[in-house]
Amino acid sequence: MQLSIIFVSYQSEDLLLNCFRSIYQYTQGLEFECIVVDNKYQAGANATILQEFPATVWIDLGYNAGFSKANNMGLALAKAPYVLFMNADTLVSDNAIGKAYDYLQQKPEIAAVGAIQVDMDGNSIPYYRTLNDIRIDLYILPNIPAWKKWVYQCFPSYVAQESFETNNLVGFFLMTSQKVIDQVGAWDEDFFMYAEDAEWSTRLIKAGKLAYFEDIRVTHLLGDNPFRRAKTSWVNRFSVQIQVSNLLWIRKSYGVGAYLLILLNYAALVPLFWTWKILLNLVKMRPLMHNTENQVLFSRKTGMLFHYFWQTVFLSKKSYQIKPEENVH
Repeated sequence: MQLSIIFVSYQSEDLLLNCFRSIYQYTQGLEFECIVVDNKYQAGANATILQEFPATVWIDLGYNAGFSKANNMGLALAKAPYVLFMNADTLVSDNAIGKAYDYLQQKPEIAAVGAIQVDMDGNSIPYYRTLNDIRIDLYILPNIPAWKKWVYQCFPSYVAQESFETNNLVGFFLMTSQKVIDQVGAWDEDFFMYAEDAEWSTRLIKAGKLAYFEDIRVTHLLGDNPFRRAKTSWVNRFSVQIQVSNLLWIRKSYGVGAYLLILLNYAALVPLFWTWKILLNLVKMRPLMHNTENQVLFSRKTGMLFHYFWQTVFLSKKSYQIKPEENVH
């Protein structure tokens, strides 16, 4: 056994079936196993998968443990020295898995390998190439190039020695070794969903280089998710769960100061956002509260982030999963 492939499932049996079929069709030169950790098991829903791929290890958790904890449970059962964490909503169209494994064998300086995300037509899906790109995007500032340029100058830039290097791997496809995991630790189970891959990247890079290679491309279907980025205004572009997780990552990886700076940005923006809208309504002789849905939504979201303030500051050991009623949108 050379590779253990670990999946986290949440009512995603249909996606997994297609994913498995693509893996078994295209993966060559590797002895591998597939482990599924099911966060919402439905009796019989996995029957077709187990019939077609009877060697699959299927774990019914009985509850939704979140992405990190479920991955770690799968990791505990992995038999191979190398591990691939892979989303259920993915497809391979060539020997991407075999190529990723070969790179780890050929380049021992590499600690982990990711994949370039593409859509069903093979077009690249935009992603954050570096952790600084994520950090800067967390600030809500005027959407003006000059502002963004100034903010980039405030952060130390990441300088790659080789073209394939990065300091951020997207967790939809991430291959590493048990040896590296033993060195840096497994997934941080405080993260229920989102930002766990960014946090893990800050630790994985301590064991070696992180890499994206142009010939490793994997289709990511990116279905609807109630916790993903909201399609509203520039100010309201984040969902509460994503931002709770992002701020937890900032606190853990960059300290209290970096965390407080982002929260200060949001807190200062609330009165500014309201003042701008009310003045605009006055100038246009409209009711003061006319068309203030964005202001209300942003105020509510910011309030939810402050609800997790003390827990995040003191890094309380818990799963940072928001409650359904906190997912304001």
